[in-house]
Amino acid sequence: MTEEKEWNQNKAVGNISESIIEMMINSMPDWKCVKFGVENHIEELRKVVKTDINETTKRIKSMPDFIAYNTKERKTFFIEVKYRSFIDKREGKSEYKIDFLEEYLEYWKGTKLIVINPTIHPYFFVIDLDDVKDDMCRMEQNRKDDYYWNFKEIEKELKDLFPELKKEVIEDATKLIPSLKDKG
Repeated sequence: MTEEKEWNQNKAVGNISESIIEMMINSMPDWKCVKFGVENHIEELRKVVKTDINETTKRIKSMPDFIAYNTKERKTFFIEVKYRSFIDKREGKSEYKIDFLEEYLEYWKGTKLIVINPTIHPYFFVIDLDDVKDDMCRMEQNRKDDYYWNFKEIEKELKDLFPELKKEVIEDATKLIPSLKDKG
Protein backbone atom coordinates (compact mmCIF):
# COMPACT_ATOMS: atom_id res chain seq x y z
CA MET A 1 0.00 0.00 0.00
CA THR A 2 1.36 3.40 -0.90
CA GLU A 3 1.90 5.98 1.83
CA GLU A 4 -0.73 8.28 0.27
CA LYS A 5 -3.32 5.49 0.05
CA GLU A 6 -2.68 4.52 3.68
CA TRP A 7 -2.98 8.17 4.77
CA ASN A 8 -6.30 8.50 2.90
CA GLN A 9 -7.66 5.31 4.45
CA ASN A 10 -6.60 6.37 7.94
CA LYS A 11 -8.20 9.79 7.40
CA ALA A 12 -11.47 8.13 6.31
CA VAL A 13 -11.47 5.85 9.36
CA GLY A 14 -10.81 8.88 11.58
CA ASN A 15 -13.69 10.79 9.98
CA ILE A 16 -16.04 7.82 10.46
CA SER A 17 -14.98 7.55 14.10
CA GLU A 18 -15.66 11.25 14.68
CA SER A 19 -19.08 10.92 13.01
CA ILE A 20 -19.96 7.98 15.27
CA ILE A 21 -19.18 9.98 18.42
CA GLU A 22 -20.99 13.05 17.09
CA MET A 23 -24.08 10.91 16.36
CA MET A 24 -24.00 9.34 19.82
CA ILE A 25 -23.71 12.67 21.64
CA ASN A 26 -26.44 14.26 19.53
CA SER A 27 -28.72 11.26 20.24
CA MET A 28 -29.15 12.46 23.81
CA PRO A 29 -31.91 15.08 24.14
CA ASP A 30 -30.00 17.46 26.41
CA TRP A 31 -26.64 17.19 24.62
CA LYS A 32 -25.32 18.98 21.55
CA CYS A 33 -22.07 18.27 19.73
CA VAL A 34 -20.41 21.04 17.74
CA LYS A 35 -17.46 20.53 15.37
CA PHE A 36 -14.44 22.41 16.69
CA GLY A 37 -11.17 21.03 15.23
CA VAL A 38 -8.97 22.98 12.82
CA GLU A 39 -10.17 20.86 9.88
CA ASN A 40 -13.57 22.57 10.29
CA HIS A 41 -12.22 26.07 9.87
CA ILE A 42 -11.35 28.20 6.90
CA GLU A 43 -8.86 26.91 4.35
CA GLU A 44 -6.54 29.87 4.88
CA LEU A 45 -6.13 29.02 8.58
CA ARG A 46 -5.45 25.36 7.76
CA LYS A 47 -2.66 26.43 5.39
CA VAL A 48 -1.09 28.69 8.03
CA VAL A 49 -0.90 25.95 10.67
CA LYS A 50 0.85 23.64 8.20
CA THR A 51 3.53 26.14 7.19
CA ASP A 52 4.07 28.52 10.13
CA ILE A 53 4.92 26.40 13.18
CA ASN A 54 4.94 28.34 16.42
CA GLU A 55 3.22 28.22 19.83
CA THR A 56 -0.08 29.58 18.52
CA THR A 57 -0.25 27.38 15.42
CA LYS A 58 0.59 24.28 17.52
CA ARG A 59 -2.36 25.12 19.73
CA ILE A 60 -4.66 25.65 16.73
CA LYS A 61 -3.45 22.44 15.09
CA SER A 62 -4.19 20.44 18.24
CA MET A 63 -7.72 21.78 18.69
CA PRO A 64 -10.07 19.03 19.92
CA ASP A 65 -12.55 17.66 17.40
CA PHE A 66 -15.73 18.75 19.21
CA ILE A 67 -17.32 20.74 21.96
CA ALA A 68 -20.09 18.78 23.67
CA TYR A 69 -22.46 20.66 25.92
CA ASN A 70 -25.48 19.81 27.99
CA THR A 71 -28.22 22.41 27.65
CA LYS A 72 -29.96 21.32 30.86
CA GLU A 73 -27.08 20.73 33.28
CA ARG A 74 -24.74 23.36 31.76
CA LYS A 75 -21.84 20.88 31.35
CA THR A 76 -19.34 21.47 28.56
CA PHE A 77 -16.51 19.22 27.38
CA PHE A 78 -13.85 19.33 24.72
CA ILE A 79 -13.87 15.97 22.90
CA GLU A 80 -10.97 14.50 20.93
CA VAL A 81 -11.66 11.27 19.03
CA LYS A 82 -9.02 8.71 18.08
CA TYR A 83 -9.44 5.36 16.34
CA ARG A 84 -6.94 2.78 17.46
CA SER A 85 -7.00 -0.68 15.93
CA PHE A 86 -4.71 -2.02 18.65
CA ILE A 87 -4.71 -1.46 22.40
CA ASP A 88 -2.27 -3.58 24.35
CA LYS A 89 -4.29 -5.17 27.17
CA ARG A 90 -1.68 -7.78 28.09
CA GLU A 91 -0.24 -8.15 31.57
CA GLY A 92 -2.68 -5.84 33.32
CA LYS A 93 -1.96 -2.79 31.21
CA SER A 94 -4.03 -0.75 28.81
CA GLU A 95 -1.53 0.84 26.46
CA TYR A 96 -2.35 3.10 23.52
CA LYS A 97 0.01 4.40 20.83
CA ILE A 98 -0.78 8.10 20.62
CA ASP A 99 1.61 10.72 19.29
CA PHE A 100 1.14 14.43 19.95
CA LEU A 101 -0.74 13.86 23.21
CA GLU A 102 1.64 16.31 24.90
CA GLU A 103 0.13 19.13 22.85
CA TYR A 104 -3.40 18.25 23.96
CA LEU A 105 -2.18 18.06 27.55
CA GLU A 106 -0.47 21.44 27.29
CA TYR A 107 -3.10 23.41 25.40
CA TRP A 108 -6.45 21.71 25.96
CA LYS A 109 -6.90 20.87 29.63
CA GLY A 110 -10.26 19.34 30.40
CA THR A 111 -10.45 17.50 27.08
CA LYS A 112 -12.05 14.08 27.09
CA LEU A 113 -10.18 11.72 24.77
CA ILE A 114 -12.50 9.08 23.32
CA VAL A 115 -10.65 6.14 21.80
CA ILE A 116 -12.56 3.80 19.50
CA ASN A 117 -11.29 0.24 19.10
CA PRO A 118 -12.91 -2.33 16.75
CA THR A 119 -12.03 -5.45 18.76
CA ILE A 120 -12.06 -4.84 22.53
CA HIS A 121 -15.36 -4.48 24.39
CA PRO A 122 -16.67 -1.90 25.34
CA TYR A 123 -15.14 -0.45 22.08
CA PHE A 124 -15.31 3.16 23.35
CA PHE A 125 -12.77 4.22 25.98
CA VAL A 126 -12.69 7.63 27.66
CA ILE A 127 -9.55 9.19 29.04
CA ASP A 128 -9.90 12.47 30.91
CA LEU A 129 -6.72 14.34 29.99
CA ASP A 130 -6.76 16.04 33.39
CA ASP A 131 -5.96 12.60 34.90
CA VAL A 132 -2.96 11.83 32.65
CA LYS A 133 0.43 11.75 34.36
CA ASP A 134 3.89 11.88 32.75
CA ASP A 135 4.83 8.45 34.08
CA MET A 136 2.03 6.89 32.01
CA CYS A 137 4.12 7.43 28.87
CA ARG A 138 6.94 5.39 27.46
CA MET A 139 8.77 6.18 24.24
CA GLU A 140 10.24 3.81 21.68
CA GLN A 141 12.72 5.09 19.17
CA ASN A 142 12.25 3.45 15.78
CA ARG A 143 12.28 5.38 12.53
CA LYS A 144 10.65 8.09 14.58
CA ASP A 145 9.70 8.45 18.22
CA ASP A 146 6.59 6.44 19.12
CA TYR A 147 4.72 7.27 22.30
CA TYR A 148 2.80 4.60 24.23
CA TRP A 149 0.44 5.62 27.02
CA ASN A 150 -0.73 3.23 29.73
CA PHE A 151 -4.18 4.43 30.79
CA LYS A 152 -5.14 1.32 32.78
CA GLU A 153 -5.77 3.28 35.97
CA ILE A 154 -7.79 6.11 34.40
CA GLU A 155 -9.71 4.77 31.38
CA LYS A 156 -13.47 4.79 31.67
CA GLU A 157 -16.41 3.72 29.56
CA LEU A 158 -18.50 6.11 27.49
CA LYS A 159 -21.45 5.59 29.86
CA ASP A 160 -19.30 7.02 32.68
CA LEU A 161 -19.04 10.29 30.76
CA PHE A 162 -22.57 10.19 29.35
CA PRO A 163 -24.78 8.16 31.74
CA GLU A 164 -27.91 9.08 29.79
CA LEU A 165 -26.58 7.48 26.59
CA LYS A 166 -28.95 4.70 25.62
CA LYS A 167 -27.68 1.14 25.33
CA GLU A 168 -29.29 0.78 21.88
CA VAL A 169 -27.41 3.82 20.60
CA ILE A 170 -24.12 2.33 21.78
CA GLU A 171 -24.99 -1.03 20.17
CA ASP A 172 -25.90 0.66 16.87
CA ALA A 173 -22.73 2.78 16.97
CA THR A 174 -20.60 -0.30 17.61
CA LYS A 175 -21.85 -1.78 14.34
CA LEU A 176 -20.56 1.30 12.50
CA ILE A 177 -16.97 1.04 13.77
CA PRO A 178 -14.60 0.27 10.87
CA SER A 179 -12.99 -3.11 11.40
CA LEU A 180 -9.51 -4.28 10.49
CA LYS A 181 -10.88 -6.29 7.57
CA ASP A 182 -12.42 -3.09 6.16
CA LYS A 183 -8.94 -1.55 5.86
CA GLY A 184 -7.90 -4.23 3.34
